[in-house]
Parts: sequence; structure tokens; C-alpha cells
Amino acid sequence: MNREHLSAFIWLRWRLRVNQIRKAGTLNAVVMAIVGVSAIVAAVGLLIAGFVVGLLVMPHAPPHAHLWTWDGIVIVFWFWWMIGLMTDLQRNEALALDKFLHLPVSISGAFLVNYISSLFSLTLTVFVPGMIGLVIGMAISIGPIMLLVLPVMAAFFFALTAITYQFQGWLASMMTNPRKRRTVIVCVTLGFIVVAQAPNLINIFRPWEKFGEANTRRMERHNQLNQENLEKKLTPEEYSQRVKEVNDQYQAEQEASGRETLDHAVSTTRLINLILPPGWFPLAATELVNGSVWPALLATLGLGLIGTVSLWRAYRTTLKLYTGAYTATKHKSAQTPAPAVPIDPNRVLFLERTLPRVSEQASAVAFAVFRSLLRAPEAKFVLIAPIIMLVVFGGIFVSNQVTPPAGLRPLIAYAAALGVLFISGVQLIGNQFGYDRAGFRAYVLSPLPRREILIGKNLAMAPVALGMAVFSLLIIGIGFPMRIDHYPAVLAQLLTSYLIFCLLANVLSMLAPMPMAAGSMQASNVKAVPVLLQFVFMTIFPFALAPVLIPYGLEVLLAETEVIRGVPISLVLSLGMLALVAFIYRKAIGWEGDMLAAREQKILDVVVSKLE
Repeated sequence: MNREHLSAFIWLRWRLRVNQIRKAGTLNAVVMAIVGVSAIVAAVGLLIAGFVVGLLVMPHAPPHAHLWTWDGIVIVFWFWWMIGLMTDLQRNEALALDKFLHLPVSISGAFLVNYISSLFSLTLTVFVPGMIGLVIGMAISIGPIMLLVLPVMAAFFFALTAITYQFQGWLASMMTNPRKRRTVIVCVTLGFIVVAQAPNLINIFRPWEKFGEANTRRMERHNQLNQENLEKKLTPEEYSQRVKEVNDQYQAEQEASGRETLDHAVSTTRLINLILPPGWFPLAATELVNGSVWPALLATLGLGLIGTVSLWRAYRTTLKLYTGAYTATKHKSAQTPAPAVPIDPNRVLFLERTLPRVSEQASAVAFAVFRSLLRAPEAKFVLIAPIIMLVVFGGIFVSNQVTPPAGLRPLIAYAAALGVLFISGVQLIGNQFGYDRAGFRAYVLSPLPRREILIGKNLAMAPVALGMAVFSLLIIGIGFPMRIDHYPAVLAQLLTSYLIFCLLANVLSMLAPMPMAAGSMQASNVKAVPVLLQFVFMTIFPFALAPVLIPYGLEVLLAETEVIRGVPISLVLSLGMLALVAFIYRKAIGWEGDMLAAREQKILDVVVSKLE
């Protein structure tokens, strides 16, 4: 690497940063200054706090406390580091290498400056001084051997930042394709949400419940002694002696259980730290307290090797990205053209299919919208969100070992399916034109009857919204079995609710369209009136669905009064209500089509003009 080139890149990076601050305005400079001062104050405070803890507390702590302390610091650091990574998924290069590829300069120097620039983050600025203060305090109180934690810490941060830089470069190469970019953003966001639900998953298994077993046995023994004392089977001296024996036994069981749990927790933690590279740093710091140097040396070597390989791969990826390796079009040789694939004249394409008892126009809209849903990251997020909800609330039921009565189980199944339906459909159906964006022009220019557009859109959303709702119904039905006729009854109620939901959501999507940014669930232009109408819709929706539960309420009432018992009244009446609501839907959808024809120009102005 040429030293003159490196110094020139550093000077250029500094001038670019100064120009960015100047162009951003005075207010932005003031905000950045406040954030910077706050970060420095926090870093100094953590430096002092870490030094005091390392000097006064850590020398008297047992080895497992050292391990858990460093593990806790690493976990908290990882959490905030991931938040910072989420805010900037795709790598934003300080110096764009494509500006230097035609110059006789060292590209590795620009890459090195870009990598070093990525190290200046709030997370590192705040956490590193505190960790250094902890190490210095321990070096004074325990011994100079603790200074070997510093190279392990440096190797840890080097490996972490290099892997992050490589990951961001890989994302940048994938995001050259806009469709892949949106999918990657959604998948990474969902992965972070799933990781955030880890505490709830731990709560499902409740590993701490066994700590209460000794107390339960003590209470049973006390109750037995109290009963014998009331029956005059024990003298006061014998009763006092037995109570003391029970308490002593409880204390011994508690101590044995605590030792067993502590040994198991320590061994599990050490095994996890040994397997996962981020755990090498806490494990090496703990072994240094015991006087063992080799784990620190091996951890430094291993983490340094990981960082070096990751940084080298990031450099290769960056060169490929800027030299067009990911965007270059592969030209086929003219001398060897690819053989033509014979087209089957009898094969019906996906977009040319028709649905039974549905017009050709509505079928075309339904299949076109459904195809766009399969390709849209928004739909992927909608499919995962109900699953996360099932895990959260299902975990609560399982962990609390709730066994609802038979009469409430159909209501629980319906409520769970309806909640999934609402979460899956409120954004896609309640703002169905906002996701069309510029594609809404195709509907405005098409000669299709507007009612057919609404019917097609409602049918396209059905596999997504109803599919997840039926899945949740089956899960609840397996966990809390119901009477056999209640399963189709709840399904009929769910279909009825979907038709009512579509009628209301169609009106909402026409009155309050909000343009959505491509590849996200965020509105690009939020106004007060659409948000207010969304709130009104959420308020009205439960009242509009109240009649759906009348069949089951009537069945319960007749069973409680012993007029009719064991007859599938809910199933028969729910099917009848489904037919009635389907009839109303066919009539009302025509009025909504006229409403769409009257408002389509205003909708077009909102979902298209605001994005241009």
C-alpha cells in the first residue's frame, strides 16, 4: 500500500465529511454536536464505572461471575450493534471506489479508509471505554496478567467489524437487484423480530419452575403437621421439633438444588462460549482470572484469523461490485443460439386462468394481484407476522397451562383466526391501492367494470389472509379440541367475517389511500385524515362482526336452558348467515365499484403523484 495514496485518501475523506456537515445546515450540525457530546459523556462515565467495578468488585467475585459479566457485556453490545446494523443494512461507502478505478492509485487504500470509517459508530464509542476501564481496574486489583484481555478484546472487535463489513458488502451485491434488495430488508427485519422473541420462547419452557418444587414440598409438610397438631396427635414440643426438621430439610434441599443449578448453568455457558466465536472473548477473560494464558492467546489468534479472512472477502466483494461482476449481462454466443423451447398450445398460463363462477375480468385481476403478492416483500412480512403472533400468544397459553372450558373453545378459535385475519389483511386490503403505486394507472386506463377490480383484489387477498387464519384455526383446534360440528361452523363464521371485512376495507382503501414506499410497510406520506379513518375502521370493525356470533350464542343459550342440546344449531345458522352476507356482498360491491369510479382520479393523485 502506498503511504502517499493512503494519506491522500484520509485527507479526501476528511474534506468530504466537512462538506457534508456544511451542506446539511446549522440545525443538523447542532444535533450532531449534541449526539457527539452525549456519546463522549456516556463513554467517560462508563470508563469510570468500569474501572471502579474492576478495581473493587471483580476481585471478590467467583470465576463464574466473571464469565457471566463478560457474557452480559458482549450480549448487550451485540444487541445495540445489531440495531445499528438494521438502520444501515446496505453499506454506504465513504469513498466510492468507482471514482478511483481509472486512476493510478491504490484501491486497497480507499478500501482501508472506508473500513476504518465504518468503525466510528456510537456503539463502539460508548462501549469500548467502559470495557477498557473494567480491564484496567482488574489489572490493578487482580494482576498485570489481566492486561492480556486487551488484545483479545481488539481481536474480538476486529472480527466483529470485519464480518459486519463483509455482510454489508454481500448485501450490497445482492441489492443491485431491486427485488432482492426489498426481500433482503424484510428478511433481516423479520429475523431481528424473531430473535427479539427469544425471551418469550424461554418463558414457554419455564426452566426456573423447578426452583419452586422444594417450597411446594415444604408447604405440604407444614400442612400435614398443622393437621396433626389440630388433631392433637403431636405435643407442642414434638410439633416444634418437626417444624424445625421440615425447615432444615427445606434449607438443605434449596442449597443442593442451587448448587446443582449453578453447576449446570456454568457448564452450559462454558460450552456455548466454546462453540460460538463471540464467546471466546468472555471465556478467555475468565481463564485469565484463573491464571491460564493459553485460552487468551488462542482466542486472539482465532478471532484475528476470522477478521482477516472476512476483511479479505469483503475486499474481493467490493472489487467485484464496482467492476460490474454482479450487474454485467451475460451475452450468449451468436453461433450457438439456445434451442427454442416448444410451446404447448393447450397449456394455460397462470395469468390466463379463470376462477369458477367468477367473471373473466375479476379472475384476471385476482391472478395478477396474487402474482404481485408472491413477489412483494410486503406480503412476506404479512405472512410471517401472524406466525410470530401465534408463537407469542400460544406461548403464553402453553406456559400458563390454560385449559379453557368446552363452551369457550369455539370463541377462542374464532378470535384467534379473526386476529390473524385482521393482522394479515388490514394493511393489504385496507390500503390496497396504496401498494399499487404507479401500477394503479393500469386500473384507471382499463375498461374493466370497477366492481370487477374490487372483486378481483378481494379474491387475490383471500389465500394470504384466509390461509393464515385457517392455519391458526387448526392450531387452536388441535390444542383445544372442540365438538366436531364446531370446526365447520367456525370456518363459516370466518368466511362471513372476511366478506364483511372486505366490504369495510374496500371503502377504507378508497377514502384513505396512503402511498407505501417500495419494499417496506412504511407510508411515504402520512396525513392526519387517513390515520383518523384507520382508527374509525378499527373501532367499527368489531361491532360489524357482532352478528356473526349470533348463531353460536343462540346455540349456547338453548343448551343452557335445556331446550335443545347436542344439535349443530351454530353450524346451520352460520351457513345461512354466510349465504346472506354473500348475497349482500354481491349487491354492495356494485355500489363500491361506482364509488371507486368516482374517486379513482383522487386515488391516483395520492398514490402516484406523491411518489414522483
